[in-house]
Amino acid sequence: MRATARSRRRIAWPLAVLAWATTVGATAGVRVQDIARLQGQRTNRLMGYGLVVGLDGTGDSGKNEHTMRALMAIHRKFHQPVLSSDELKNANNVALVVVEATIPEFGAREGQTLDVAVSAFSAKSLKGGRLLTTPLQFAAFDENDPATQQILAFAGGWLDIPDPSVLTRGIIRGGCTLEADFFYHFVLDGHLTLVLDDEHAGFQWAQLVARAINHELSNPAEIRARLREAADLGRAVVAPEVAEAIGPKNVRVRVPPYELPTSAAFVSRVLQTHVFMTPTQPARVCINRITGHVSFTGAVTISPTILQLPGLGTLAVGGEPAESPGGSTQGDAGVAFQELLTTLSKLQLQPEQMVSAIEHLQRTGTLHAQLVYTE
Repeated sequence: MRATARSRRRIAWPLAVLAWATTVGATAGVRVQDIARLQGQRTNRLMGYGLVVGLDGTGDSGKNEHTMRALMAIHRKFHQPVLSSDELKNANNVALVVVEATIPEFGAREGQTLDVAVSAFSAKSLKGGRLLTTPLQFAAFDENDPATQQILAFAGGWLDIPDPSVLTRGIIRGGCTLEADFFYHFVLDGHLTLVLDDEHAGFQWAQLVARAINHELSNPAEIRARLREAADLGRAVVAPEVAEAIGPKNVRVRVPPYELPTSAAFVSRVLQTHVFMTPTQPARVCINRITGHVSFTGAVTISPTILQLPGLGTLAVGGEPAESPGGSTQGDAGVAFQELLTTLSKLQLQPEQMVSAIEHLQRTGTLHAQLVYTE
C-alpha cells in the first residue's frame, strides 16, 4: 500500500482505532449460559403509591391535591377523619412517592425481603424521610384482570439517599416483604427453551448450541433402547436428539422422562454445556459517530482501489488497478482492513475524514463488510 501526499507531517494526535481479531475453532470457555437464557427467566416489577413522612419542610405543599387526598384517606382509615384538606395545608413534611421493587429473574418466596426504590413527585427532598407501609401490586396493573390487582408485597422503612446530588430518589434496603411466592416455570410439556442473546442470535449459533447439547447430554442407554425396540418391530429409527434449533434465537431442549423428577439438575447441565465451536464472525465495521472510534470483526477486506484524501493526496489500496485489454480492471489482491487502518493512522486525519474514507469505500463496493453505526 503506497501513499503519495502533499504534506507528510507527523500525527498530531492519536487516532482511536480498535481492532478485534476473529477467533475460529475450539472455544472451551464459552458455555450455553454465557450466550443464552432460559425462556421465562425474567424479572418482574411491583409498584405502588405511598407517603413519605418526617421530612424537614421539603415535602409537598398543601396545594398538592393528590398528596392531601392520600393523607386524608390514611386519617380516615385509622379513625382520625379530616373534614377538609385545609386542615392539612401546612403539612409540608409529607411527600407522595412512587414505590418500586424488582422480583429476581429466578423468582422469590413469601417472606423474602427486597430492596425498594422510592421516587418523589414534587417534593424538594426525601432526605431524612420514612416511607409509611405501602402495598405493592404488579406494575402491569389491569383493572380488568383480577390477578394483577392482588397485593403481593408491603414496603416501608427509612430512606437512604445513595446520590447526594439527587435528593428526590431514595432506597430502602430490604424494605419490601413479599406476601406471595413467585415461581417461574422453565420446563413446559417436557421441554425447555433457550433464548440466545442479541449478540449471538443467528442460525449458525443456534445450530452449534443444539449440536453441543446433543453431544454432551444425549443418553446412550435411551438410544440403544430405541434401536432395540425398532429392531423388534422391524422398523428403522432415528436416534432421538435432545436439542434442536427452532430459529435464529431459540433452541428447544427435550427433558428426558427419567430427568423430569429432578429437572433442575438437567437444566444445570444444559447451561454448563460448553459450545466447542463458534461460527465465523461476519465481516462488520462499526463506527461511533460521537467518538470517531472504528472497530471491526471478521475478515474485512478491501479490493484494489485508489483513495483520494482531500488535502493529503492519494492512497493506493492493494496496488494501483489497471485496465486490461478486454476492458476489465486488474490489480493486486485486496488487502485486509487492518492494514488500511494502520496506514491511515500514519497520516494526519480528522475523525470525520477517517469516517468519510471508510464510507466512501463502502459506497463504491470496495469495502467488503457490513457498515454499522453506534452511538
